[in-house]
Amino acid sequence: MLARAKRIVATSLLVAATVFPAFAWPDRPVHLIVGFQAGGSSDAIARLLGEQLRPALGGTAIIVENKPGAAGSIAADAVLGARDGHSLLMFSDTFVTASLVNRSVRFRPLRDFKMVSVVCEGPLVLLAGPAASFRDFKEFVSYAKANPGKVNYASSGIGGLQHLTGVYISTALGLELTHVPTRGGGQAASDLVGGQIEAAVLGLGPTLAYIRAGKIRALAVSTASRVRQLPDVPTLMELGVPEFAVAQWFGLVGPNNMPDVVVDQLSRAVGAALADETIRRRFEEVGFIAQASTPDEFTDKVRAEEARWKRLVDEHGLKVD
Repeated sequence: MLARAKRIVATSLLVAATVFPAFAWPDRPVHLIVGFQAGGSSDAIARLLGEQLRPALGGTAIIVENKPGAAGSIAADAVLGARDGHSLLMFSDTFVTASLVNRSVRFRPLRDFKMVSVVCEGPLVLLAGPAASFRDFKEFVSYAKANPGKVNYASSGIGGLQHLTGVYISTALGLELTHVPTRGGGQAASDLVGGQIEAAVLGLGPTLAYIRAGKIRALAVSTASRVRQLPDVPTLMELGVPEFAVAQWFGLVGPNNMPDVVVDQLSRAVGAALADETIRRRFEEVGFIAQASTPDEFTDKVRAEEARWKRLVDEHGLKVD
């Protein structure tokens, strides 16, 4: 009987090892795909995270790849089509809103990806460039009302959080602003500094150095409270934009077939990486607050963001082909 029991246990262990093999991840370099050009916030965040994750993943190389275009679809398709188990996506609010606005976007965040962890949050900033006819928010509103359709504002692309924030400001204050999409925050910031456009709604990351150098002016921030990097710049709510507070955010996701054991391992690694004070200060230097989460918390966040922005998209008929 004892011998038979031992044979049963041995057979059971063999079956378990076949169905659930010993899992060693990662066993090759990890590719972290960014859906925007180098120089923008998503690129900076991905490189900071990749640098810090490497030791947390046993020294495995983290290769950051920029695949901009098509409202994030090129980057999303690269991750979903990789099938190597080692391709991740630098996810953001833009992927959520783009999937609501752009009919050509095939991916759906909660259907096609597994949320791993939030990485950071930061404000959007309403900005004026050297070519602008206004110097503060009050002058911006007055000038826009006197010149409907003539104030151009840039964002990192159609359907992104920056674009929708501009739509909300326009509607709430009765303005007629003209949206100028670009290929990323870095390009938009350069165009603003160069005088090609008058205004922009952008993340703090690619614009902070220009603001501090006096090359562009920050008129307002989008968050509920003022931000440490720009303590003298008021919030949009302080300035009369009703019931509006929003933060730009970034997170890490994998394809929907990523094993839960890997998702949990990655989530813990992100949490450990972002607990380091040095890296937290470096995130602040580029305009963000490091903020990790569990996969479930991240999933709930994305679901809430989808519901919030879908209302605005539907109300204003913002869908594009």
